[in-house]
Amino acid sequence: MLSHHLLLALRNLRRRTFFSVVNITGLGVGLATCWLIGLYVWHEKSFDRFFPHADRICAIALDLKMGEDEGRTTNTPPPLGPRLAADFPEIELAARTFYLQESNVRLEKPGQAPLSFAETGAYAADTSFLELFDFPMLEGDPATALDHSRNLVLSEKAAQKYFGKNSAIGQTLLINDRPFTVSGVVKRLPAASTVQFDFLVPMADFKVVERFSWSWIWLQVDTWVRLREAPTPASLAALEAKFPAMVHKHAPAAFERIGQNFEEQLRRGDRWNVQLLPLPTLHLDHPNLASRLTTLGDGAQVMMFGIIGLLILILASMNFMNLTTARASTRAREVGVRKALGSDRGTLVGQFLTESMLYSGLGMVLATVLAGASLPLFNQLTGLEMGISQLFAWQNLGLAAGLTVLTGLLGGLYPAFFLSKFQSGKVLKTNVGSIKGGHAGIRNGLVMFQFSATIALMLCSWMVLRQLEFAQKNSPGLNREHVLVLPVLRNLENPKEVESFRQHISQLPEVSTVSRATFLPSLGSFGDFYEPEQGEQNRAVTSNLLLSSYLGDTRLVPALGLDIIAGRNFQDDTGLGDSCSVILNEAAVRAIGWENPPGNWLRYPGHQNQRFQVVGIMRDFHLGSVRTAIEPAAIFHHSSNTYKVYASYLAVRMQPGTEKTCIEKTGKLWAAAIPNAPFQYDFLDESFARMYRSEAKMGAVLSVFTGLALFIGCLGLFALAVFTAEQRTKEIGVRKVLGASSVTLLRMLLLQLSRPVLIAVPIAWVIGWWAMARWLEGFSVRI
Repeated sequence: MLSHHLLLALRNLRRRTFFSVVNITGLGVGLATCWLIGLYVWHEKSFDRFFPHADRICAIALDLKMGEDEGRTTNTPPPLGPRLAADFPEIELAARTFYLQESNVRLEKPGQAPLSFAETGAYAADTSFLELFDFPMLEGDPATALDHSRNLVLSEKAAQKYFGKNSAIGQTLLINDRPFTVSGVVKRLPAASTVQFDFLVPMADFKVVERFSWSWIWLQVDTWVRLREAPTPASLAALEAKFPAMVHKHAPAAFERIGQNFEEQLRRGDRWNVQLLPLPTLHLDHPNLASRLTTLGDGAQVMMFGIIGLLILILASMNFMNLTTARASTRAREVGVRKALGSDRGTLVGQFLTESMLYSGLGMVLATVLAGASLPLFNQLTGLEMGISQLFAWQNLGLAAGLTVLTGLLGGLYPAFFLSKFQSGKVLKTNVGSIKGGHAGIRNGLVMFQFSATIALMLCSWMVLRQLEFAQKNSPGLNREHVLVLPVLRNLENPKEVESFRQHISQLPEVSTVSRATFLPSLGSFGDFYEPEQGEQNRAVTSNLLLSSYLGDTRLVPALGLDIIAGRNFQDDTGLGDSCSVILNEAAVRAIGWENPPGNWLRYPGHQNQRFQVVGIMRDFHLGSVRTAIEPAAIFHHSSNTYKVYASYLAVRMQPGTEKTCIEKTGKLWAAAIPNAPFQYDFLDESFARMYRSEAKMGAVLSVFTGLALFIGCLGLFALAVFTAEQRTKEIGVRKVLGASSVTLLRMLLLQLSRPVLIAVPIAWVIGWWAMARWLEGFSVRI
């Protein structure tokens, strides 16, 4: 019976070549799209589940509220991890990591030029880190690999990069000019791992963490724990309920050390809660989580992509359904004859479903070709690194088979039951003209749904791209264009060398000005609490204020194009006049409540109650993404030395149109000043643009999928138009004989086809505007 059904399906396919090609093309595009998106969703959902003890590993997060600032973060203080391991028997292991930012890694070989790279995957880690995650090791013992000072653990990728096929154990690498000996090599981690690194060094080798071992305010390490037993929601909640007692016991002394009363702040409504985030949920299930973990995903975005993929598959199935039911009159006599010869309805349903499955199977063959050909573009859009072999892995082939069956059923069930219900007597006695229009309402409804979805996608894609463009270009108060950024701290630790390098660059004719600063907008800041002093004329409304701050020189304001709207810039670069001066932004002034801020004073409890006089007010600008509101910020003169970082960056404002020449000349100056490090540079506007990678990916994917949805919809509409014209050939002939013009006939056909599309437009606008209004709520500044 199946072979008979298949033979008939093949005959029908060959007999109606045009409609067969349309159906197979639409189904192929829909299946390829849904298949690729399904792989992306599966990849995102599978994060971290390969770890042997994934169900027992948790990231530590803080739920904080400090004054007006609140949120959740995986950035934690140094003493928290050791405290958790010591105080709670439910915790088997705890480990911390400290990101070393971009580091200069160099391999020196006698008689050869050094092999040197700027690496972004370097971390300091506790000795228990490798054991906690149970990383698979190619070389070395995870229990002891980080036990000794100047040990170094490499990833498989880093080991191959520097040592090729030779064993890396015992070899020496210089990290920021400090020698480390390789003691272990970790097997290449899957892409679906939240924890990614290339270089691990002992935490004890970086004294900055030890220097803040007392602080519960310095949130610069990531903390991980492994529980003794796999937790349930109830057991996690019970363990978290014990943490406040630990915090109340140890945190107040740290706050008191900087002049803060921890208990008083909690009574005023502040929060300082420790939370456990299970590793399998970390990647997608915690939106708005501030973190240095760059591998965190967006659960809402993954869900949206999945819905779009399924929607495109439904649109393709609707094309098949629409064309099949529209051709009911041409199949009705076939059904009548077969019923008269004894075929029952079940047999006919089986016949039509077999035909649908054949189309779906051929569509999947085309989808396989399309998916393989578009895999590089798909990887570029999503950031994955999937090869052809992964596309045809057994679990992915299972997905493809499931999609084929689903599509066959989606597209074939309604036509099968609709066509099989025709009565043989009625069909054979009439011309079945009534059948032609009996379900026109359903066909119009399907077309309306198709174009409602497609136009809504077009609107969403346009809005995302507009918001992305707005976020990247809208920067009042800050001129991001033509600013070259040079990271120099890790290469030049001597302040005199930094200043000499700065002066050489400033003498280039392509350069307007060069400033040195500890941080720059989009590249971090130093956050701490400051106390506004109460003046007789200017009463502050807050007793302490969290400020994001930079240490800079007198050239920082012109280098960044900042707008001083009251007061003045720093005047004396020696620091003799401005070492106790500060420039605040408008957000800081609003938070303090001063009416006339210049001349007022701030006190910094974290640095011996040092006092700073406000000399200027700068216009507000975003320090980072426009997803967050503009935060209170300040620029202190570099000579104030309020924290121990010197000249992390040079900001070089270039003359417009001279960027290429300026970079070439700056590279030569770098080679002369820092011969052992590769030339490293960035652009301020590109640094800001990287903050919107997620939105850029969303916009690109939406644009591509919108185009595919539009293609499928138009393909189906075109096929319906051709069929309608064929079906109404006699009617058109009669109308022409009666004097109808070609324009009149064209208008008649266009009106019939365009009516559902025109109805779809307002529906799509309502859906699209609602969806985008919800999405734009995540931005503090929006179009």
